[in-house]
Amino acid sequence: MKESRVSYKKLLKLNKNGETYCDYDLSQLTTFRVGGKAKYYVKINTLENFIQVMMYLEQISCEYYILGNGSNILISDAGYPGVIIQLGGDFDRILVRDNHMECGAGVHLAKAFVYARDESLSGFEDSAGIPASIGGALCMNAQAYEFEMAKIVDYVVAYHNGKIKYLRNIDCEFSYRSSIFQKDKYIILRVGFVLEKFDQTKIMDRYKEVLSKRRETQPIGTKNAGCVFKRIDGIVVSKMLDEMGVKQYSCGGAKVSNIHANFIVNDGNATAQDIKNLIDKIAMDFESRYNIKLEREIKLLGEFE
Repeated sequence: MKESRVSYKKLLKLNKNGETYCDYDLSQLTTFRVGGKAKYYVKINTLENFIQVMMYLEQISCEYYILGNGSNILISDAGYPGVIIQLGGDFDRILVRDNHMECGAGVHLAKAFVYARDESLSGFEDSAGIPASIGGALCMNAQAYEFEMAKIVDYVVAYHNGKIKYLRNIDCEFSYRSSIFQKDKYIILRVGFVLEKFDQTKIMDRYKEVLSKRRETQPIGTKNAGCVFKRIDGIVVSKMLDEMGVKQYSCGGAKVSNIHANFIVNDGNATAQDIKNLIDKIAMDFESRYNIKLEREIKLLGEFE
């Protein structure tokens, strides 16, 4: 890692249409609202600037991370020593033609739903309440109720090894909570969807129904990053966690939600290390009790104890 070689002036020049900062507070960019500072932060708004910045960072072998909506991630209190990149501007645009919709990677799922609904297009309504960007949701193949990214994706435009590539649905290697974008260093830029024409009122009714279910069963409105642990085939992990009594678990300002045992919430003054310690304790106690290893769904970024 050679992030010390990064020139702030060079980043400013290459990202002339975006935003570039040093020592940027990352806590406000994550749904946990914790984490330290990034050595550098850039918000890129055009494809031209994106390619220029990426070629520069790769040339000097600098560590970087593409941050979406900040959900499903826990950034350490020590922060991140490289460059945090977010996509905005042209990457936050939506195009609709007939039953086809193309979204930039920076588009929020809720925004995609609104555009689809207004065009009487069905496919996003069961994503209600998922706090993710299109890029992040695609990367993890987000799923909820009848929604799954893999079901509606037509193609993906991505950056890979210095080139812009076009991937069809079959090329994305979708599986449960996984895709090729987790296994190889692809950066998602735009995603094309094939949706179905449907009654606008029924689309909205379904969205409200799903959102209502989420509010009843998940700690919506709290500082959390979604489910902590992945599903295990044939096992209802949240039920087993509940039976363990993890809703009584806490560490510093982090505690397990009293609504859903597979959620950890920042109760107001948690540190990233508090949350990490609580995750580790739950996983250790679960394995001790059931002889089953849990796999984290939440990604860790930076150094932890």
